[in-house]
Amino acid sequence: MENYGRRVLRVDLTTQKIGLENLPAGLVEDFLGGWGVQIKLAYDLIKPRTPALNPEIPIIISPGVLTGTLCPGTPKVFMTTKCPISNTISTSVGSLHFGFRLKWAGWDHLIITGRAQNPAYLKIIDDQVEICDAEKIWGKDLFEATDWLKDKYGYDCSVLAIGPAGENLVKIAIALIDKGSTCGRSFGAVMGSKNLKAIITKGSKGIEVAKAKEFSQIVDRLVQRGMQDPMREKWKKYALHSVLPFWLEAGYIPTKNYTETVENEKFLSLYGPEAYLKVYKRTYGCPSCLAPDKAVLQAGNEDSGEPLAPFSTPMVPMSCFGARTDVGSIEKAIKCGDIATRYGIDILTFTSLLGFMVDLYSKGIISINDTDGMEVRDDFETVVKILALVTQRKGIGNFLAEGFPNTIATIGRDCEKYAMLIKGTDVDFDARVSLGLESFTAVTNPRPSNDLPIGGLTVAQGRKPEFFAKVVSKIGYVPKETMERIFTSSGFDLPRLAVYYENWASVLNIMGICFRMQVSSLYDVDSCALLYSAVTGEEKTPKEILEAGDRAFNVYKAANVREGYSRKEDRFPERWFEPLRRPDKGIELVMKDYFGTKVITKEDGEKMLDAYYEERGWNVEKGVPTGTKLKELKLADVANDLTHLGLI
Repeated sequence: MENYGRRVLRVDLTTQKIGLENLPAGLVEDFLGGWGVQIKLAYDLIKPRTPALNPEIPIIISPGVLTGTLCPGTPKVFMTTKCPISNTISTSVGSLHFGFRLKWAGWDHLIITGRAQNPAYLKIIDDQVEICDAEKIWGKDLFEATDWLKDKYGYDCSVLAIGPAGENLVKIAIALIDKGSTCGRSFGAVMGSKNLKAIITKGSKGIEVAKAKEFSQIVDRLVQRGMQDPMREKWKKYALHSVLPFWLEAGYIPTKNYTETVENEKFLSLYGPEAYLKVYKRTYGCPSCLAPDKAVLQAGNEDSGEPLAPFSTPMVPMSCFGARTDVGSIEKAIKCGDIATRYGIDILTFTSLLGFMVDLYSKGIISINDTDGMEVRDDFETVVKILALVTQRKGIGNFLAEGFPNTIATIGRDCEKYAMLIKGTDVDFDARVSLGLESFTAVTNPRPSNDLPIGGLTVAQGRKPEFFAKVVSKIGYVPKETMERIFTSSGFDLPRLAVYYENWASVLNIMGICFRMQVSSLYDVDSCALLYSAVTGEEKTPKEILEAGDRAFNVYKAANVREGYSRKEDRFPERWFEPLRRPDKGIELVMKDYFGTKVITKEDGEKMLDAYYEERGWNVEKGVPTGTKLKELKLADVANDLTHLGLI
C-alpha cells in the first residue's frame, strides 16, 4: 500500500524509549487507515476506567488516509485519548499542516504514553525523533511557544502546542496547530498531564500514490467542482463569518444561558459583516483547501498595537463573547478570543460555563461567598479577569477549570437543571431551532455532544422533503434498499437516517476529509472508494468503505460502553424541552420535528432513540452494540471483551 505504509511511531515519555512498529495487515484491511485504525488502537491500548490524566493513557495521533495528497480539503489529523471532563474515549480534530507534515515524515500513526520527568517537546523530522527539553518555552503562551519552535526548526515545520492552561491541567484547555487550528475541547490538559508542551514535525519523504493517472483524474474533477462553487468568493472574503447572518436568522446565536436568542438588529450592528470587515485582515486555509474560511482579525486598526489574531472559526469570538457573554463590541470580542487562545482555553466551553455562572448568580443560587468575593458578570473586564483566573487555577477559576460536571458538583443546590449539557459538555446545535441530524447525533455520538455537521444538511429549517432524498441518494451513504423506508413524500425518519449519516462521517474521518460544507459536498461514497483504491492500490467497493465506517463507529461506541456509558447518557438536555425565547420576532421556539409538524416530548425523544438503536442493530433497552452486531462487523474480539465484562 503506497500511501498507507502502516508505520507507527511509539514514544514513551517516561522511559524516553522511541520505537517503530508496523500494523498488522488485517487491521488496515478492516479499518482502512486513519481514524478507523486509530479508534481500534485506542480500544486496545486504553485500560478501561483509568483516569484521563493518568500518565499511561495514550495519545494517539493519526492523519487521514488522503491527508498529505493533492485531494482537495483533506488536511485532517485526529487525536484520540481520554477526555478529562467526561472520561469518555474522545477524538479531537485538527487541520492546517500537521497531518501533512507527519505523513510526509513517513508516519501513519503516533502513539505517546508516559509522562516526561521535566517539561518536554517532541521533535519528529523524518526518521529523526527526539524528546527535547522544553524549559525555555514552558510557561509561554501558545503563540510565543509556536514562534520559538518555528524560529528554531524553520517555518516549514508544523507545531502542535499547548498554552499555560494545558500546563496547569485546566480541563477546558485546547491544543493549537500552527496558531490557527483548534484541537478542543480538553485535549490540552492531556498533553499537560504528560509534561508535553508541543510536538513539531516536518518531512521530506512525500507520498507516492499507487495509481497516479486514475488518482489525478479524480482529483481534477473534484477541483473543477470546487472552483465552480458559487459561494467560493464569499468564503474567501468573509471566511466562516459569512454564515453568521444565516445562523442569526435561524436562531442559533443564544444568550442568557441558552434561554433566548440575541436581538438580531443590535447584534448585526455590533458583529455583522460591516463590523467584521473593519477588523478583518486576511483569510487563510489548509494547504489543500479550495475555499479557505479561516481568518486573521485584529481588535483595532493597524496603529492600535493590538496583535493579529488568527481564528479557525472566525464567527466564534462574536457568537461566544458577543452573545453568550456581553463584552460590548467586536473589537472586545476579538480581544477576548485572542487572550483565550493564547492561554489555550476553549472559547466555546468557557463562555458556556461563564454564562451558566452568571445565570446562577442572577438567580441568587450562588453568591460572592461561592466566588471568592468576586461579583460574576459577563462584561469585558470580568471576562478578561476570569480567563486569567481559570488559566492560573486561582479563586473562582480553579473550579471553572474543572469543566461543567465538577463545577456543578462543587456548587450543588440542584444547579444542574440550568446547564445545557450532553455527557458533561456544552451543546453546539440547539434542537429547539432545528431538530435535525446535527442536534440529534450530538445525543448519540460517543464523544460528548460532538456535532457532525457534514455540510450542515439540516442545520436550518425550510428545505423540502424531496431535497433530502435527492442529496442523500447522490452521496450514496444510505443503501438503496433502505431509502424508501427512511424517506417519504412528507419527510424522513431522523433517527434511522442518523445511523447512516454517522457512518458517512466516520468515512470522512478515515479519509481525512474536512466536514465543512464547501469541502464535504465535493465527495460521495463512490469517489471515496475510487480514491482509496487509487492511492493505496487496495481495491475497495463503496459498500466496503461504508462498512469500515460502521465498524469504526461501533468500536468507538464499544470503547465508551467499557467506560460506563450506555443509553442513560444518550439523553436530550432538559433545556431542550423548555421554550427558547426570540425577542426579535416576539415568539418562542419549542422543539419540533424538522418540518415543524409535531412538538417533541420526552416520550417522543425516547422513541427516537429506540428507532436509532434498532436501526444500528444494538440492544434497544441498553443502547449498546450487541454481540451479534459486533461479530457481523468482524469484531469478535470486541464482542467477547464486552461479554466477559458483562456489558452486553
